[in-house]
Amino acid sequence: MTIGTHRLVLGTAQLGMQYGIANATGIPDRNAAVDIVLAALRAGVNTLDTAHCYGDAESILRDALALAVQEGLPIPRVITKLDTPLAEEAEQLSDKETIQFVKQGVISSCRALGLEQLPVLLIRESWPLMRPTMFWETLLTLREQGLIHTLGLSAQSPAEVQLALKFPDIRHLQVPINILDHRWRNSDVFAQISVRGDLTVHARSVFLQGLLLAGNNSLWPDVSQGCGPDVIHAMLKAKQMLNRSSLADLCTAYVLSYPQISGVVLGLETAEQLEENLRLVTTPALSNAERKFVDDIIPYVPSALLNPSSW
Repeated sequence: MTIGTHRLVLGTAQLGMQYGIANATGIPDRNAAVDIVLAALRAGVNTLDTAHCYGDAESILRDALALAVQEGLPIPRVITKLDTPLAEEAEQLSDKETIQFVKQGVISSCRALGLEQLPVLLIRESWPLMRPTMFWETLLTLREQGLIHTLGLSAQSPAEVQLALKFPDIRHLQVPINILDHRWRNSDVFAQISVRGDLTVHARSVFLQGLLLAGNNSLWPDVSQGCGPDVIHAMLKAKQMLNRSSLADLCTAYVLSYPQISGVVLGLETAEQLEENLRLVTTPALSNAERKFVDDIIPYVPSALLNPSSW
């Protein structure tokens, strides 16, 4: 195992469904997807990221985990996400319906993954923390019953992270951060995270669904307001000045320069991309001074560009 492979959190969205604005290869067939997961485990990857809404991803992991046991490979930690309704949708549910919704979601993921307990379960909306309801209470009960080991939040913003930090039951955070995301560097949220020594923090959206690697302004959504060429130019300049091997290397090294981030979620569709992702996480991160240099030359982008759901 290469030192640093533990920093790769294998993202499985692309293995179970069509995903990513720059995805040119589509969904791998099931056998190829299982082989990719097994190859990652053999290389020393110890964390897998999935969700019940990622098509066949959970059941693909179930097959891969069964084969990993046969090979005697170390069993990885699986992170999955509970389908979490929007607050206005949840308000239409009675307490009984809410309890049933949560229980069914947890049990469905357990069955799909072939696990008796979900190692890490993330909620996808923060409203259960802002207005504790039977949704959150049911999750706590299911954890006490042994169906869940660790609860966490797949956050959308620094403000949601700051909210989650107030809840000791939140032990895992997944944060959307990338080289363009001015929200994090303009906040003291990482200093606040450091106070909570019981937290695991992973980064996602490191490449903004591949947009930052495409080098093609035609792919940039309308919400970018024409900033694509300036961003691409600044990133290429930073890559050259900091002697990084690729834009992917620059983006990954930037995120990993935050010491509070222990892993990055990187998706893939091919075995070749697995090799590249392993290389990225085992390459030295930027120093604090290098990260500040990048922050200074990357142009300010519209906030809507930072959230792919708004594209």
